[in-house]
Amino acid sequence: MWNLIQITDTHLFGAAGGRLADVDVDRTLTQVVDSVCRHRPAPDLVLATGDFVQEETPAAYARVAEHLQCLPAPVICLPGNHDDCALLDTICDGVKIARPRSHALGSWQLVLLDSTQPGDNPVGHLSDSELAALDASLSAAPDRPTLVCLHHPPVSIGSAWMDSMMVDNGDALLDRIQPHDQVRAVVFGHVHQEFDLHAHGTQFLAAPSTCFQFKPRVATAAYDTLGPGYRWFALQDGGHMTTGIKRILP
Repeated sequence: MWNLIQITDTHLFGAAGGRLADVDVDRTLTQVVDSVCRHRPAPDLVLATGDFVQEETPAAYARVAEHLQCLPAPVICLPGNHDDCALLDTICDGVKIARPRSHALGSWQLVLLDSTQPGDNPVGHLSDSELAALDASLSAAPDRPTLVCLHHPPVSIGSAWMDSMMVDNGDALLDRIQPHDQVRAVVFGHVHQEFDLHAHGTQFLAAPSTCFQFKPRVATAAYDTLGPGYRWFALQDGGHMTTGIKRILP
């Protein structure tokens, strides 16, 4: 069995003490990292699904790296709409922190997609090159159970305001994965809440943010009182998967 942890939406600033929605984003990230370090069974890999920073500066990414280096397993990253991909790449050393196209975890495969668009655009989109890369990864490993990972949700999460920022060509992703029985789940961040949906023959999963949370199933943006957290996965040979959420008490 292989143990995977997903963290997401850390939203760090260039200096300590930054706050969003009255949450000290450094304090809550430290709490999440400490909890991951105590998690049993210990993780074999951490998946970080974007929006690492609130300020796209070298100082902010340097501080992200400091936190990620404290995690008890290698970290693979993909960008969110708040990220600068070039700056994100500067903290990836290829050993503790990496940004691969795909990653083998035992008998499993994780495929990482970039759903961001240029400029200050919160809407997700998968370019032709990203979809082609997904096709190639799935076709090259038909016998590996696979998690497809990105930042934005490719399906509705039931909140009108957040659904306006989902992947605008999510149907193209669904069309690509539908013929591939090895896809066990699509995993994403962005929504700052726990999400678990079985649809289109696939499981769609999101994790809480490491900082503030949004209320689910509301028409307009509203903050939740739930604490930060992360998602854990237990991945077994043969493609069986169990998953759940670990919360840090507010």
